[in-house]
Amino acid sequence: MEYRQLTKSKVNVSVISFGGMRLPDISEEEAYKVVNRAIDLGINYFETAYHYGDSEIKIGKSLGKRREDIYLSTKIGYNKPMTGDELKKSVEEQLTRLQTDYFDFYQMWGTDSMDMLEKITAPGNKYEAVKQLMKEGIIKHVGVTTHATPEEAEKIIQTGLFECVTIYYNAYRQSFAKVAALANKLEIGVIAMGPLNGGFLGSETAEMSFLKRGKAKTNAQGALRFIVGNPNITTSIVGFKTVKEVEEGVLVGDFYNDMANTNDMAEITEGFKVLAKKMPATVCSSCNYCMPCKEKIRIPHIFNQMNNAKIYGTLDWAKKEYNLIKQKATACTKCGECMKKCPQKINIIKDLAEAHQMMKS
Repeated sequence: MEYRQLTKSKVNVSVISFGGMRLPDISEEEAYKVVNRAIDLGINYFETAYHYGDSEIKIGKSLGKRREDIYLSTKIGYNKPMTGDELKKSVEEQLTRLQTDYFDFYQMWGTDSMDMLEKITAPGNKYEAVKQLMKEGIIKHVGVTTHATPEEAEKIIQTGLFECVTIYYNAYRQSFAKVAALANKLEIGVIAMGPLNGGFLGSETAEMSFLKRGKAKTNAQGALRFIVGNPNITTSIVGFKTVKEVEEGVLVGDFYNDMANTNDMAEITEGFKVLAKKMPATVCSSCNYCMPCKEKIRIPHIFNQMNNAKIYGTLDWAKKEYNLIKQKATACTKCGECMKKCPQKINIIKDLAEAHQMMKS
């Protein structure tokens, strides 16, 4: 396992880290096995959040005496201000849930614009409370997670308020590559979330087999290898659910040299560009002009799943994602309002019906 420096204070973390978002899907017994196997194999950065179901509770129960073997990061209040008192109250509860008396990292979760940054850093708001808790030793380091535009994200990290930044970055979606490069230049740690794009890149399809290069034996390993191969990324958060997933994912922890001095990153990038060119010109571009739908159907989201399944062969992934949607395409009343607003003149009613037939369980 390779380790990289996450902050100027020489905190070194494993390039493959543990994301707790999937833990609510498994039992406490299984969570204990997954967490401890990850530590056994060298993963030392664990990331969770108050609103990840019982993730914090399961991690807390699983760590025991191994708390000192890892760096623990959590967060609360996605993309919203909180008073200092609200933040401190939440931190007290989170300390109890995670069975610890301090956090190595506390993230300003979902700071998705400069406007939101101004709100959370205003006097009496949550950033000020975190800084106070840092003085008390309850929080060691402060970071930020963001889904802002790359341009806004660059402004956020240039403020000098944070020691690390969590961005959405993977082989399929690389729009934050320049943000990672700037952060590296500023000596700010970079944490990549969504390394498998919600599981999409882990689909074992022939269309994406170009991900399997060097030591990577699966598409998932190839996708993680791509991220490890980028020296601007400090660590990549993986949402493990089984011991097998941990054992397969952790192998990528020493793949940097396997990736270095190759053209693999460029060729993988080109591979996705070539596939994207197969997308019909009139396919949904996710412009969202059709929204909102009065029946609350997530039209662009459904079309994105269907189109990716067609182009990248990810039908199993698409079915799984579609099954999670509360309002299925069958809720369409054929009112036609969305079609009036669609700039590409897509027959949305017809395509929604097709999407449902294709992705229903």
